[in-house]
Amino acid sequence: MQLIKTTLAMALAMAVCGPASAAKAAKSKYDGVEIKVLTDRTSDGLLQPLFEAFERETGIEIEAVFLDEGLVARLESRPTEADVVITKDAELIELAKRKGLLAKLESAPIEKAVPAPFRDKDGEYFVDAYRARGIIVSKDRVKPGAIQNYEDLTKPEWKGKVCTRSGKHDYNIAVFDQMLKAWGDEKGRQVISGIGKNLARAPEGDDREQAKAIMEGVCDVALLNSYYYPKMFEHKSQARWGQATRYIFPNQSSDGAFIMRSAVALTKATENRGAARVFAEYIASEKVQKMIVERTKQYSVLPSVAPHPSMVQMGADQGIKNGRFKINFVSLEGMADKRQEAIKFVEEIKYDNGPSH
Repeated sequence: MQLIKTTLAMALAMAVCGPASAAKAAKSKYDGVEIKVLTDRTSDGLLQPLFEAFERETGIEIEAVFLDEGLVARLESRPTEADVVITKDAELIELAKRKGLLAKLESAPIEKAVPAPFRDKDGEYFVDAYRARGIIVSKDRVKPGAIQNYEDLTKPEWKGKVCTRSGKHDYNIAVFDQMLKAWGDEKGRQVISGIGKNLARAPEGDDREQAKAIMEGVCDVALLNSYYYPKMFEHKSQARWGQATRYIFPNQSSDGAFIMRSAVALTKATENRGAARVFAEYIASEKVQKMIVERTKQYSVLPSVAPHPSMVQMGADQGIKNGRFKINFVSLEGMADKRQEAIKFVEEIKYDNGPSH
């Protein structure tokens, strides 16, 4: 766990004349209040610049607790430690809601800005961004069009050629429980077990390391969240992983690709509830949504915010217009209903043992 407190010293130049001294930035009525944010997202990339911009504009200070895992357990053990929760896996927010750990947002700006499918029906959280759980393939060893759907990963010709991170990682459980919910238990289980049977090795590493494995010839196909693909090209050491692969948004001619979502919620803490709500509304603003798209290569939940050019380019070969790929939308409630079933099934088929089981 990493504890980071972002406190900005706001340097306001004091001018000699009166009009200049009145040119101070407008502050929130909560100027000087400190709120605490609990998150399992990383501090680099988006959150640190976001916190700093928010502090500059509102005067509200942020203390952030960054966790690698165990967000719901931490919230359950310390329900009023933080004021705001931000998670990279929105399904965890739904689980926290079911445990009675969240408070209603009660925000007209969020209700107006964020489309209903991306808001909790009871008003306890909202999705701030999403990405596709897609497929990458070897440019050299997989012909264009040979793999177009999740179901293709179960075909005999890909036996010993599929790589994934752990089947019990939140990203894979999230896509597996969506398969069970959207397709029904029979087909969902067939696809999950089919992917497991075609693994090239026991699952290991994160998403980007699956791209590295493809470049090294360990496997030909892998699951990869869409935002990781352009981000690989931002690092000299990883660019060749991306150059060796091609990204596919699955099931575009049928029911659509499954998505991963990040989400924001308020906790049961009440002392700084107003300032916490201001922060949540800030995240839902068009300005910050554009920042999310630019810095993380995720898709904004606001229809007015266009996908990043790199995401538009990724889907162009598949005929996807303006980067808006077809989504097989499964509610977070539906995902949570199937989560334990997905975890149990992954353990039952010994998915993480790899091809030797």
